Amino acid sequence: MAGGYAWLLAAPAAFLALFFAWPLVRVVWRGFTDPVLGLGNYARVFGDGPYLRVMLNTIETAATVTALCLLVAYPVAYVMAKTRGRWLQIMAALVLIPLWTSVVIRSYAWMVVFQRRGVLNDLLLATGLVDAPVSFLPGALGVHVGMVHIMLPFMVLPLLSSMRAIDGTLLRAAEVLGASPTKVFWRVFLPLSLPGLNAGVALVFMTSLGFFVTPALLGGPQHMMAAVLIEQQANTYLNWGMASALSSTLLVVTLAIYVVYLRVSGGAADAALVR
Repeated sequence: MAGGYAWLLAAPAAFLALFFAWPLVRVVWRGFTDPVLGLGNYARVFGDGPYLRVMLNTIETAATVTALCLLVAYPVAYVMAKTRGRWLQIMAALVLIPLWTSVVIRSYAWMVVFQRRGVLNDLLLATGLVDAPVSFLPGALGVHVGMVHIMLPFMVLPLLSSMRAIDGTLLRAAEVLGASPTKVFWRVFLPLSLPGLNAGVALVFMTSLGFFVTPALLGGPQHMMAAVLIEQQANTYLNWGMASALSSTLLVVTLAIYVVYLRVSGGAADAALVR
C-alpha cells in the first residue's frame, strides 16, 4: 500500500478514529474522572465488593464454555473433514442453520427447556427420577448450555477449515512408515489442525467474555457476568463512572489473556510440529 494508494486508507482510518478509538478513549477516561478524578472506581472494582467476583466468574464461564465447545466441536469437525457428498452437506447445514436464528430466540428456547414446568422437568417427573421440579433457572447450568449451543459453530468452522486443508499424503506417509492410526492422529493430524484450534478457541473465548443476552436471561443475579453488570451500572444505577471502569478492566483483561494465549499457543504449535 506504500505509494500512491495509501490515500485509500484515509477514509477507513478516519471512520475508526471517530467512531471507535475516540469513544473507547472517552470510556477509559470516564472511569478515572466520574464522579471525581482518581482511582476510586478501579479501587472498588478490585475491592471486596461483588465486582471482582463477577469479573472472575466471567473469565471462568468463558473458559468453561470454550473447553466444552472444543470437546464437542473437534470430533464433529473431524468427522465432517472425512465426509464427502450429501452427508457433508447435511452436517454443514446442521452446523450453520442455528446461526440464522437470533441469540435472543435461542436463549428463550433454553428457558422453555429448563424452567420449572419446562421440557426437562416434565421428562424427569414423568420418568420418576425426581419427585418435584428441579430449579435449573437461574443458574450456571442454563448459562453454560445456552452459551455452548450459541458458540459451537464458531468453534466447528475454523477447525473444519484447518482439517480440510491438511494434505492427506502426509497421513498416508506416516502410515507407510509404520505409525499406528492413533500415532498418526496425535503426531501428524492434531499438530496440523492446531491453527484452526487456536483460531476457534480465541474466537469463542473472546466472544464469551462479552456475552450479555444469554447470561441475563438464564443466569440471573446468582450467575452474573461482566456485560450484565456493566449494563446494570449504566442503565439501572446511572453510575457511568463504574460502568466505564468495569468496561476498561474487562478490555485490559481480555487483551492480556489474548496476548498470553498467542504466545503459549504459538510455542505449543511450534513444539508439536518439531516433534
